[in-house]
Amino acid sequence: MSEEQFRNEKMYHATMNIAKSLMEQGAMTAEEYGQIDTIFREKYRPILVSLQIEMSGYKADSMASCDTDKEG
Repeated sequence: MSEEQFRNEKMYHATMNIAKSLMEQGAMTAEEYGQIDTIFREKYRPILVSLQIEMSGYKADSMASCDTDKEG
């Protein structure tokens, strides 16, 4: 992995950790999270995420359909 690829990987994960936190706090919906994920995957082209998705059979739309309502 090149230095640029490693930097992009870190930037993607840092960005998505912030987005996930905002979603968990109710500041954004799962659909918005999915849109942000798509945008930043295109921007940073994270290699490890792409491999994980490919290996798991994950569908890009599945995050938008998850239930983020938490009680308690």
